Amino acid sequence: MTLNPRRRRQSNARRAMGPALLFAGGAAAGALARSLDARRRHLARDRAASALRRSASETRRRGQYRSGIVKGAAHRITTLRSREPREYDDVTLARKVETELFRPPDAPKGQISVNAQHGIVELRGEVERPEQIEQLGAVARRVDGVRELHNLLHTPGSPPKHSPPSDPAEVRARAGQTAS
Repeated sequence: MTLNPRRRRQSNARRAMGPALLFAGGAAAGALARSLDARRRHLARDRAASALRRSASETRRRGQYRSGIVKGAAHRITTLRSREPREYDDVTLARKVETELFRPPDAPKGQISVNAQHGIVELRGEVERPEQIEQLGAVARRVDGVRELHNLLHTPGSPPKHSPPSDPAEVRARAGQTAS
């Protein structure tokens, strides 16, 4: 599809007209500013300078925001790749689980006991609603370092649950590890 040569000349003429119109507009603005008194000229100049400063500040702020997003994404990627499961001693692990369980203000702080041994966490106690048992168990499982969870929580009126029996060979092996 070829353009009509006459039409091409018209578009070139229009393009050349752009700078001329810009110059004419600038000259008109200059004449208008000249005709205004000094106070109004200074006010117009200050407003224009303020708009430029605001624009520069906004551009800098948006750039810093975007930079922070990129840095955060890079940090998440590198930590996901290099993150290994941590091993905590029993007391530290129990305290970490307690911290996560008791963080909400409506958590049943005085009604739950948390024990940890070799990465196995036991939750004992009585809670008001059955859905709390599932919810607290899910929170405890998400804590870094928890290998296994025994959720022994129960509701009022139901019998307390008991720990699952331990394998005697496993108990002897653990006793041998701690004795040496």
